[in-house]
Amino acid sequence: MPELLEWLSHRRIGAIEVNKKMKKVMKQLAIGLCVAGLATPVALHAQTGNELIDTRFPELSRYLNISEVLQAAVYDEIVASNNSSDSMIGKTLLKEALVELREAEVSHYHSASDHMAMLGPFRVFESRATPGLQAMIRSEFSADETDEVLAANGSIPPIAVEVLKRGRDFGNRLIEIYLNDTLYDKHTAVDQALEEYLSDDAHSVAPHPKTSNLLSEHSAAYSFRVGFPQLSGLTWASQWLQLATLELAMISKNDADLEANIANVISLYEEKIAPEHGGLMNLPTDIPTMPVIAPNLYSFHPGAAYVLDNISVLKVVIGDILVNPDVLDRTQAIEDMVMQYTQKDTDLDNETDYLYFVLRGGIYNQGGPARGGMDEPDRNRTREASNIQHISNYPMR
Repeated sequence: MPELLEWLSHRRIGAIEVNKKMKKVMKQLAIGLCVAGLATPVALHAQTGNELIDTRFPELSRYLNISEVLQAAVYDEIVASNNSSDSMIGKTLLKEALVELREAEVSHYHSASDHMAMLGPFRVFESRATPGLQAMIRSEFSADETDEVLAANGSIPPIAVEVLKRGRDFGNRLIEIYLNDTLYDKHTAVDQALEEYLSDDAHSVAPHPKTSNLLSEHSAAYSFRVGFPQLSGLTWASQWLQLATLELAMISKNDADLEANIANVISLYEEKIAPEHGGLMNLPTDIPTMPVIAPNLYSFHPGAAYVLDNISVLKVVIGDILVNPDVLDRTQAIEDMVMQYTQKDTDLDNETDYLYFVLRGGIYNQGGPARGGMDEPDRNRTREASNIQHISNYPMR
């Protein structure tokens, strides 16, 4: 732990230091650990407020907690890269790529992607940042520590921090509900959790699908995905883990099945973020969404599913604003987009349009099935490859 805190306090990813507020928070955490006499690495799960996840699946809890720390660190890296005097070439390449996307008739956010796009216009900055971020993902943060790190983030305004924190807590609560064997009426529990989440109107996103135009048509659209494909892929891998966990917690037949499923989903996640063979070819190239990764939970709890999807998309939109070099007032732009996502009755899609939008890119690009087993794109496959029998070959009854 001291080595981790030292790295977090003084790290220079791409020769860029973290902001002073983040340093102060991490220094306070280090002091607290020293006072407690913790000289060796320890698990920090006991007081996270997610007791079932912490107790039954401490490794899963660690990865879920670190996801928001990762998001904050990625935002910091984007801002630092943009502020670097060495980023002019990257900015020019990004602008050219965005123009091509806007002019392409078939451009669509969830269109099929190519992992070769992992080499983005800011590839020098990403190649320096990614190893440190991968190491950070394997470190340990409790939920309380995660909140402190998010609050110390200087890249996004406080309103955005609060909305993202509230969304994370809501997702964890849903997992807790489905892990609780003593809670039999899970549907009512989810409804109550959603009602409580929405009770803070200013810091909760809509429980309905927001129009895809908020993602695809705003002035800085595609900037995060195109500009930093590796960093966006890392954050999407964490979002995939949350959705896959929810699906598995819901559909597992018994405790033994659940234990096996969670162990498998952790293994799949680790293969995405830090594969043994190197490279980042298993990272998602698209935003993981509920209908694709957690279809059962989406079917039973659409309102809760829309909340988590809107939070995921909002993270991307914030990333777009931070990446795009033409945005003059980033704080105001982020606050405006947060306001649009927290409004409950405007800019909404119907379910059919929403499903068409999120399903278009295919499950492979969004990280693959919760149980795994997909190692190639699912689009444009033959019937033989998909093991789908032609209807004329089925026996008559």
